[in-house]
Amino acid sequence: MADEQKFPTSHDWTVLNAKLKLANGGDKEAISWLRNFLDDNPLVWQHVGDLSAVSERAWIALISNGDALFSESIRQKLTVLKEELMEESASAMDKLLVDSVLATWLEIHYLRSVDANNKQRTITQASLLMKRLESAQRRHHAAMKDLVQFRKLMPNRAGLPGLRIFPASKHA
Repeated sequence: MADEQKFPTSHDWTVLNAKLKLANGGDKEAISWLRNFLDDNPLVWQHVGDLSAVSERAWIALISNGDALFSESIRQKLTVLKEELMEESASAMDKLLVDSVLATWLEIHYLRSVDANNKQRTITQASLLMKRLESAQRRHHAAMKDLVQFRKLMPNRAGLPGLRIFPASKHA
């Protein structure tokens, strides 16, 4: 039976914060301690190192501009979209591709809101914004295409063979 992962205690966090100050200052012993701590506490590095979540939080903060209702509504919308795009037996590749679709979706909507809200801009600024938006749309369409193609090429992502070794029984 696999060991159940536990989240660190409040004491662990206190020690971690003290060691982080030293590690961020370049203390090699603290860095070694930090590596051991992360090895012993995979939930911490899995959460902190989730760059997709970091990216989502950054885009949400940028789009919502400090509005808590807007921020939480976007977060809920992302959760729904992620559930709709993910499949039951999603592989790591599925997750990466879905994260890419959602990140580019956020970027497009941010750029559209900037375009709609700023009426006074120079022609150069408008041109640059249009190029950024077009680039974001191309990346978004490419991310969606990649997800669809991956799923098409990998019809049985559960890892089970898609063939029968013995014919189905007619008497069953």
